[in-house]
Amino acid sequence: MSDQETPPAGMPAWTVPSFPEADEARKWQEIDPQHLAWRRDLAERQLRRERLDQWVGYGFRLLEHVIVVGFGVAFVWLGFYAVDHKASMQVVPMIGGGIAGLAGAVLAVRNGRG
Repeated sequence: MSDQETPPAGMPAWTVPSFPEADEARKWQEIDPQHLAWRRDLAERQLRRERLDQWVGYGFRLLEHVIVVGFGVAFVWLGFYAVDHKASMQVVPMIGGGIAGLAGAVLAVRNGRG
């Protein structure tokens, strides 16, 4: 790999280099007929890996939303339960602390991504 083809410092180490120009591809074809097919397979594997990483990211974001909504519903249910049983003043610190903790966790996750 020449100096012109070295990836920049910000690129991950597993990034596949770009395909060669037409004249260079002909040279590679003469030297090793299977090289371009190997390089294409390598690029396709990288694309599959990137797609899988995106789907995993979508799944974790969906899980985060489900957890937040689940805790929100649980806190609302706990509040209604406490009001129905005339124990609302004893439950206020639990609900307030839980909502504050949930908001802090959501903000920490969002700021960590940005």
